[in-house]
Amino acid sequence: NIWVSPDYSEQVSKTRSQLLPFLFEARSQGHSAFLLYDKLVVDGIKKTLVELQAEVEERTELEEEVVDNIFEPEPEMDEGSELEEEVVARLPENPDDQVEEVYVDPEFQDNKYEDE
Repeated sequence: NIWVSPDYSEQVSKTRSQLLPFLFEARSQGHSAFLLYDKLVVDGIKKTLVELQAEVEERTELEEEVVDNIFEPEPEMDEGSELEEEVVARLPENPDDQVEEVYVDPEFQDNKYEDE
C-alpha cells in the first residue's frame, strides 16, 4: 500500500502559487529569491503575499499620480493669459466701489459726528 499526501496545506499551496510571479520578477532582477513555506525570501528578507501586494498597490498609485501630473498638469495662470482674463471678466469691477444704500432715520440725518 502506498499513501500520497500533499507537502503543504491547500491554503499554503494557493499562496505559493500566487507568490510565483514575485519570485520570477525578483530573480529576473538578479536577486537571490526562494519560497519558504508561504513566504517569499528575497536577499534574506521574508515577505508575505499581503506585504508584496501592498507594495505593488502603492507603486501603482504613485505611478498613476505621476502620469496624471504629466498628462493633466495644473493650469498655470500667466499674467495676460486667456484664463486670467476670463476670471477677471467674471469678477465685479471693484468690490470697494460698490455702495449699499442704507436707511437713515430722519431724526438722525442732521446730526454730525466728528472723527476723533
